[in-house]
Amino acid sequence: MALAIIHRKGDQPVAWLSATPVWKTCLREVAFINGAGSVAAGDELVRDEAAYGLLLEILCGLRSPMVGETQVMGQFREFLAGLDTEHGWLQQLGQRVLADARRIRERHLRGLGSRSYGSAVRRHLLDCGRVALIGAGALAQEILPFAADDGRTVDQWGRRVPVADGRAGIIFHLIDAAARCPRVEAPAALVVAAPVPSRDVSRVASRYVALRRLIDLRDDRVAGRLDLQAPVVTLQDLFDEMQDAREAAGAQIAAAKGEIADLSRAFDRRDQLRPFGWDDLCA
Repeated sequence: MALAIIHRKGDQPVAWLSATPVWKTCLREVAFINGAGSVAAGDELVRDEAAYGLLLEILCGLRSPMVGETQVMGQFREFLAGLDTEHGWLQQLGQRVLADARRIRERHLRGLGSRSYGSAVRRHLLDCGRVALIGAGALAQEILPFAADDGRTVDQWGRRVPVADGRAGIIFHLIDAAARCPRVEAPAALVVAAPVPSRDVSRVASRYVALRRLIDLRDDRVAGRLDLQAPVVTLQDLFDEMQDAREAAGAQIAAAKGEIADLSRAFDRRDQLRPFGWDDLCA
């Protein structure tokens, strides 16, 4: 069985067959198919060496707006962990891709700059001793430890009280009870890491007298549209900063892509030499 994948931008509303393993992120969908597959308009059908190289580029963060970001590797590990036993071949293949991606990151992409949303946000918190973080999902959880760096106090705001994780310096508040919370006088930054309505952002912001900055990571269509005096940093602003870092790290990225090409050719040669299918290929 040769490797064949369909790469699709995440905003294309086309249904997959129920038996097709599909890895979904916020930016893309990757379907692992057996045979020709069904290719819709806008789909990218990739096979063998090119398919393996594409997977490596995605896992190394080279296809992300934030070059070198690490969140995508965690998403792929979760995808592999959720596969049915009938897709054992993909579990084996996935572990090989992860191992190659980790090696490429270690050799070529270390020190690239902000490689996660948390580290990108932290750069805008240096003058603030207090952070108000709205959200309790995956994005908020990624940002939380970076927000708490350097001894900052973090007020985490959400709809329900999360399970305590034992981290010091983090105080949880309910958004619906914001009006009853005391006002904070210390210089603070407000980070919106959940798709909450602007009225909820305003309710939380009203608790912070010296709001230095709003970091609004919602969709650009609603981000920053608030009657606040504080300057606004949007998700697009973070992406633009990462693009600058990408251009400065051109040599590192070129070296990573060179090794990806070598590993992809090695994968393709191994495939051609193994006549017994995926179980033999990935042993």
